[in-house]
Amino acid sequence: MLLWVETVQDHAPDKDAVTLRFRPDIEGLRALAIAPVVAFHAFPTALPGGFVGVDVFFVISGFLITQLLMQRLEAGQYSIASFYGARVRRIFPALFAMLAVVVPAAIVLLSPSALQGFGRTLGATAVFLSNMELYRSTGYFEAATELKPLVHTWSLAVEEQYYIVFPLLLAWLARRCRRWIPVVLGLIGIVSLALSIWLVPTDPSLAFYSALSRTFELMIGSLLAVSFRGAVGLWVMREVAAAAGLAMIVIACIALSSRTPFPGMAALLPCLGAALIIWTGGQGPTLVGRVLSTRPLRWLGALSFSLYLWHWPVLVFARHMILGEPSAMQAALAVVVAIGLAQASLRWVEAPVRRASHHDLRLLAFGAAAIALTLSVSWLLVQHTSSVQPMSAQQVRLQAGSQDFSPQRRRCHDGPEDIVAYKDRCRFGHPSSVQHIAVWADSHGVELAAALGELARGQRRSVIQITSSTCPPSIGFVVPGRPLCASHNDETLRGLVADESVVQVLLVARYEHYLRLDAQAFEASLAHSIKALKSAGKQVILVEPFPIYPYPVPAALAALSGRGRPAADFGQPLTEYRAAQQAALQVLGRLSAQAGVLTLGTSQMLCATGRCEVVDGERPLYFDDNHLSMTGARRLATAALELIK
Repeated sequence: MLLWVETVQDHAPDKDAVTLRFRPDIEGLRALAIAPVVAFHAFPTALPGGFVGVDVFFVISGFLITQLLMQRLEAGQYSIASFYGARVRRIFPALFAMLAVVVPAAIVLLSPSALQGFGRTLGATAVFLSNMELYRSTGYFEAATELKPLVHTWSLAVEEQYYIVFPLLLAWLARRCRRWIPVVLGLIGIVSLALSIWLVPTDPSLAFYSALSRTFELMIGSLLAVSFRGAVGLWVMREVAAAAGLAMIVIACIALSSRTPFPGMAALLPCLGAALIIWTGGQGPTLVGRVLSTRPLRWLGALSFSLYLWHWPVLVFARHMILGEPSAMQAALAVVVAIGLAQASLRWVEAPVRRASHHDLRLLAFGAAAIALTLSVSWLLVQHTSSVQPMSAQQVRLQAGSQDFSPQRRRCHDGPEDIVAYKDRCRFGHPSSVQHIAVWADSHGVELAAALGELARGQRRSVIQITSSTCPPSIGFVVPGRPLCASHNDETLRGLVADESVVQVLLVARYEHYLRLDAQAFEASLAHSIKALKSAGKQVILVEPFPIYPYPVPAALAALSGRGRPAADFGQPLTEYRAAQQAALQVLGRLSAQAGVLTLGTSQMLCATGRCEVVDGERPLYFDDNHLSMTGARRLATAALELIK
């Protein structure tokens, strides 16, 4: 994101250039924005809503850039070349210095597939389209966001897309209909907010990453710069308004969480809070403003842009180094390292460029060259990964496990927006079979259905796959961001009940995920599904949850091989599995006893020695961190068929 304020100290402008009055309270407000973001990324449970710091930054940026542009328009000093030259001066040195360090670290630490994804995001970052690249690559076949070093650049892309359009629009409005500027900006903000509210339940990823659904946050700051210039009133009113603004930001950081539908209406809480602080601070000193203007907060605020750029890749590479989630001590150390890198960037990269006197055209040429060089590196990483990152034969075989998923996964498995009708469900096994085994599941059942189909063919039986991403086989259970899940489950249950050829039904899910959403509702809805199937004469088998790992298993095994460590070191102890899945195992135990259904013991198949296995020879039992590979699913399918017999 663009954590920017135009001041005399930023660079050496012409003596007649318009500059903004320095606002120490806004610099301190940046600290109030960056601290929650870093805390949320390093210690997610400590400050569950810390991500709203990004939204505070959007308001700050919208206010400052609009105020500067309006002053230059009124003074007759508006220049597009000067505007974009200033953007290059302010953003490019820090951004591309960070990228220059991150690229070699990625080559050393990332798996080949992750390095290719990194290369694509790197190229998108260079042209400020990483938000759309990240939206495009969101899905089960992509690495978790916690393992992508450039995820945080989405906000920078949002702002740069905003700055491509906004200065031109503002200049046109100033020439044609100046008095309508607040009205137009307000309408744009309302439309953007409405779009965000509509997208949050239907396409939450697009709502999060799209500049269109984030524009209203920047518009709040822009409206503040062109309107509401009058005095707030009595000093008491100003103090109360500033305190309310601070409280709104703090409440958002504490009360919101990753489960909150966001941005939408929820984003208004921190955004309006930031607007109140900026507004009241412009009318005179307040207690909140004086606190924000203290030296420690101003220091952190001045460091905020660099710290934002550095903290995320440092945390991500820490995960890659330890092949999992860092401990509190390791995360704290990563934050300290990030602060050191940010301070070094500010002192030796950003500040010298800001102080130097460079013509706008020279700055733009430098920016174009930096983009071109980064795109070249991106192309090399995507097209020639094996040359850039050589691996041993064993590492290659282990890493190949990331592709060991069902060959019919894309065709037979429901995505967030694609539903396969019950009558069109995929069927595996013996073509003339008249009795079917159904696998009704979220994505954890895909490979199990395919593996059962392979084995069932020899027994003249067949398997039908009924799976949908992040949609458990639980009638009536509401999953945020999955509006089609309920209708999918309703149709599935009707189809299974009416289908006399289906004799057995295996229910599979990543139970702990849904129990975190609403444990009581999930258990009740799963019981509803079981009861309906039993009433229809189906044999129901509950499949215990799979062990979940903090890092993609094939990549971890390849990394361990490169470090000379045995693959078995990565398998979690059985006690750890039972502790992590305690709630799920208890729910399945109760449902099994109440309904008289069978349970397939996953832990007995994978953790019989006291430590859960992750590899069979050189074939990983997972293709990522939580989905069994076909190799792992075959092991479970063998036990399932024995249980059915």
